[in-house]
Amino acid sequence: DGAAATVVALGDTGPEVATTAATIIPDTIDVMGWRIGDHGFEMTLGAEVPEHLRANLPTWIERTLASHDLSIDAIGGWAIHPGGPRVIDAVVESLNLPEDAGATSRSVLREHGNMSSVTLLFILDRLARAAVPRPWVGLAFGPGLAGEFLLIR
Repeated sequence: DGAAATVVALGDTGPEVATTAATIIPDTIDVMGWRIGDHGFEMTLGAEVPEHLRANLPTWIERTLASHDLSIDAIGGWAIHPGGPRVIDAVVESLNLPEDAGATSRSVLREHGNMSSVTLLFILDRLARAAVPRPWVGLAFGPGLAGEFLLIR
C-alpha cells in the first residue's frame, strides 16, 4: 500500500499539467477488471494486456502529443503505471523508447509493488526529485482496457 497527494496551485513555479487524455481499446472489456470479492478488491489482468498495448498505444500517444506540437522524442520523462513488468516493456517497446525510459517505473514497482492509482504519483515524485527534464508523460491503464494520459510541462 502507499499514499500520496498532489498540490495544485496557480503560479509559474513547478510542473504544469498541460493536458490529459483518455482512450478505451476496443474489444478488451474482459482483459482487465476489478471486482469486489470476499476479501476486498480482486483484479483481473489478462496475459494479453501487453499485446493490446503494443497494438494500440503508438497511434494514440503520437496523435495526443502532436496535438500539443510534441513528438515522442521530445519527452524527457515517462511515468508508466506498472501493472507489472510486461506492461512497462510493452509501452517502452511499442513507442520505441530507450530502455531507460521505463527505469523509474521499474524501480517503484520493484520497491513498492503495484499500489494501484498512487503508484503513478510515486513515479512522478521520483522524476521531480531526479530533476528529469520536462515535459513528462504519465500513462496509466485500467478496466475496459482504458488508457489515461497526462502531459506535464
